[in-house]
Amino acid sequence: MPPLSAHSLYQSPYCPFCVKVRSALQAMQLEIEMVDTVRDPEARQALINGGGRSMVPCLRIDHEDGSVEWMYESDDIIDYFRDNFAQ
Repeated sequence: MPPLSAHSLYQSPYCPFCVKVRSALQAMQLEIEMVDTVRDPEARQALINGGGRSMVPCLRIDHEDGSVEWMYESDDIIDYFRDNFAQ
């Protein structure tokens, strides 16, 4: 499992599904890099180039073998953190 530092959440401040993921991360007391696709057009383009869609939230997972996984859907992201990092 990649360490928390290998994760970035592509999100926007007002997206209700992004708020849901951020709230869950806060409840689990997990801190990861937040990437704002509204204020940072380069980040939005990186999301499109890497994940194939501009939809947020999207979790970028950098694996140790150099591969990158892009996970969409708020419930999937929350379940991933709950299953792998929550106490």
